[in-house]
Amino acid sequence: MKTADKVLLHDKAAFRTVEPPCPYVGSCGGCTLQDLEYADQLTLKRQRLLRTLGTLDPSLTLELVPVEDPWRYRNKAELTFSALGPAADSLVLGYHAARSFWRIVDLDDCLLLPEAVSRLIADIRELAQRTGQPAYNPRTHQGFFRYLVIRHSRSRDKLLICLMTTRGERSLIESFADELLRKHPAISSVYWGIATNVADVAMPEELFLIRGETYLEDQVGALTIRLHPLNFLQPNSAQAERMYEQVRRWVSASGQGVAWDVYCGIGLIAFYLSSGFRTIYAIDSEARNLELARVNAQANGITNVQFQLGRAEDVFLNKRFWLGEAQPDVVVVDPPRSGLHPRVISTVLAARPKQLICLSCNAQTLVRDSRLLMNSFPRYRLRDLVAFDLFPHTPHVEVLALFER
Repeated sequence: MKTADKVLLHDKAAFRTVEPPCPYVGSCGGCTLQDLEYADQLTLKRQRLLRTLGTLDPSLTLELVPVEDPWRYRNKAELTFSALGPAADSLVLGYHAARSFWRIVDLDDCLLLPEAVSRLIADIRELAQRTGQPAYNPRTHQGFFRYLVIRHSRSRDKLLICLMTTRGERSLIESFADELLRKHPAISSVYWGIATNVADVAMPEELFLIRGETYLEDQVGALTIRLHPLNFLQPNSAQAERMYEQVRRWVSASGQGVAWDVYCGIGLIAFYLSSGFRTIYAIDSEARNLELARVNAQANGITNVQFQLGRAEDVFLNKRFWLGEAQPDVVVVDPPRSGLHPRVISTVLAARPKQLICLSCNAQTLVRDSRLLMNSFPRYRLRDLVAFDLFPHTPHVEVLALFER
């Protein structure tokens, strides 16, 4: 058992357990807190966060914003087909089992997904079995069906499907799509991806729109957003809205300044802040993210966001970028779990924005980066911390930190 798992078990021992409603809790690797009441989950998460973040300032308070409904909240499902089931000709479809690379838990329902998504999963499994094509075997790297991605639009109650295989004839996929559309009229898009890489990553080398609309449309706050199968969006849309609203409340904006949105993804934070700044520079290393960000900027009539393609640490090598008109008043960073690259921190320090807002999914790297920031430039102070429970029944939490000078 990993050290992190042992620590979580130790922390949970202080709480009364309940019977989890999900029949897969013992086998699926997802909901490790489902045997606690939701109020106790929040208490546990806050205690764990304070144990880590309190090392920055023991006097800090920490608000943890709960969800309104801890069930059926996910807007995206990413599932794996596998031939490694109970029978020689097995075709299973579900999530990875706990502490297992090979085993997939065959799901009939997931209580974190909208019911329409769970019904669709069951029908896709049945259709896949009827084709006679085998599921992928990760040991032999043979097989046909590989991954399934489903997006759900909460505001439109529509679905986007991306079926990934190792190869195949388009006619087979078209027949598959037509059968699904007959049974599920809420499906607005069906994509087909070809994924041949031996790495266990649902990222196809080729992607084709088979039926329906190019984008799935949804709403985040006042923004109309268009989604593609592969771009990242926070999986809990309702909590994402509250998180982005908190960023907007913190920001000191006159309408004339400059802001940076670093690791911007499809640009939602930049769009939330766009009315408060003359220009926002949004930086991301993935071309497909910025392509969709431009689509969404146009869809919302936003014209003052300039997009920069590249890793932030490489973009910042060009001092003319951040010493000229792009010198920021506010910087917002949303790094991966590994945290901020040292060059990003040094550039932020050199640019000296009045405010720096960090959105982090990893409290440990947030503490590391915060110490480096404040030790290197003591005028920066941690003014506020707010955590958001985007992932009920799991240990994961998103944290917003506000630094000001």
